[in-house]
Amino acid sequence: MKSFIGTDRELSRKWDAVLLGVFEKEKNPFAFLGKIDRKSKDFLEGVIRSGRFKAKEKEIFSVCLPGCTKACSVFLAGLGKRESFTLEKLRQVVGASLGQAKKYKAGSLGIELGSLRVPNVSVKEISCAIFEAVGLGLFRFNKYKSGPNGKTELRELGILCGKFDEKKEVKEGMDLGNLLAQAANWARTNAMEPANNLTPRIFAERAKELAERAGITVKVLDEEQAKELGMGGFLGVAQGSGEPPQFIVLEYLPASAKGKEPVVLVGKGITFDSGGISIKPSSGMEQMKYDMAGAAAVIAAVWFAAKMKLPVPVIGLAPACENLPSEKPQRPGDVVKMMNGKTVEVVNTDAEGRMILADALCYALRYKPRYLIDLATLTGACRNLFGEYAIGLMGNNRELVALVAKAGEMRGERCWELPLWDEYKEHLKSDVADMKNIGKGVAGAMIGGKFLEEFVKDSPWAHLDIASTAWFDENHGYISRGPSGAGVRLLAQFLTDLSK
Repeated sequence: MKSFIGTDRELSRKWDAVLLGVFEKEKNPFAFLGKIDRKSKDFLEGVIRSGRFKAKEKEIFSVCLPGCTKACSVFLAGLGKRESFTLEKLRQVVGASLGQAKKYKAGSLGIELGSLRVPNVSVKEISCAIFEAVGLGLFRFNKYKSGPNGKTELRELGILCGKFDEKKEVKEGMDLGNLLAQAANWARTNAMEPANNLTPRIFAERAKELAERAGITVKVLDEEQAKELGMGGFLGVAQGSGEPPQFIVLEYLPASAKGKEPVVLVGKGITFDSGGISIKPSSGMEQMKYDMAGAAAVIAAVWFAAKMKLPVPVIGLAPACENLPSEKPQRPGDVVKMMNGKTVEVVNTDAEGRMILADALCYALRYKPRYLIDLATLTGACRNLFGEYAIGLMGNNRELVALVAKAGEMRGERCWELPLWDEYKEHLKSDVADMKNIGKGVAGAMIGGKFLEEFVKDSPWAHLDIASTAWFDENHGYISRGPSGAGVRLLAQFLTDLSK
């Protein structure tokens, strides 16, 4: 898709559609259209006077303009009250406009920037949000379809500024938004791949290919190396599969950050999760190909840091394996020794994510991290708690938790903090080992977090349970149903904030 950045006065072409935002009870909302076509401006003002369009939030009103020399159609987007308009609401508006463009078969769409201003937000961030939403909204996964590819018909997007000196900021925002969308869409693509085409080895190869192009150092620890390190949790989960496990390590160590403590990101990389011996119900099991969404988010976030040349050292750890029943699976009741020497009684083999993450968190400590963050599609309990509307956030450091939550809010990946009270540790007591891998069937999200806390020592740590948002069963504005790329943009913003 081509992009065009110009001022209102530089309109030298006819757009199939122009998007205009309208706030409730706003005076003269169509000043821009007066520069295009006076009759059209008068007509749209008449639409508002008639009460057919009230500019409420999520209201879209499409009007064809026969005879207008610069726009075939106008999409009026209701923005609600100006003081309540946010970047995330802007992304939602842009997503809705893409739907209208598809409906009306618009090949080109002009977005009038001045009508979509977010209070107290820079032109760069507004532009970034627009291109972020467009990049995410146009994502399609049609790799295995033999019929028409179903690609969007949108060929060109234009940002129409009010002032010439805004073009530089718009361009910077466009580049950032495109990069964020590209990172998230890489994660979404891999989460959508069927497990037969995304084994741990293939996943490691894809991570290596992506990272090396960005100048990131990559190494992959094999089964023997994991044994030498004492990764009993990781290897126990992997033992039921004929596919060898892969422990992916990415190191982005810019010269500009020499001597600084790194941020270590850890992501759950179960490329298919049957539940093992504690097998899942058959209904919906096909979706368990996305149980590596946390690992994909980590890899994409490290790539983003490298592409942006952020002066922040970042380490990405992605333990990848399959969780399957076989003639040699891990069994309920098995006891394994983790990398830090703790023993764990495996009560439920479907609580496998915390087992591989625990060893990865132990490995992360060798980097002496400034901050340690893990992401995982960890618990169904988190999805039951939030639906598809928030990420479960836990941690042992107030500053880190606040920074993560702020980054998520900025990028439209809302987090809600859950407690890690000491009482939850009582649920993990085992009669035969130091601890067991599940609790008593209540407070599952927090108990999962409490389990992981046992492996981070005193490092500032945050845990993101993305089981709630990593896969959407319904369309969410600018993100269609399926894998969402959860956590990618949040981590990218977090790392960007640290670099400032």
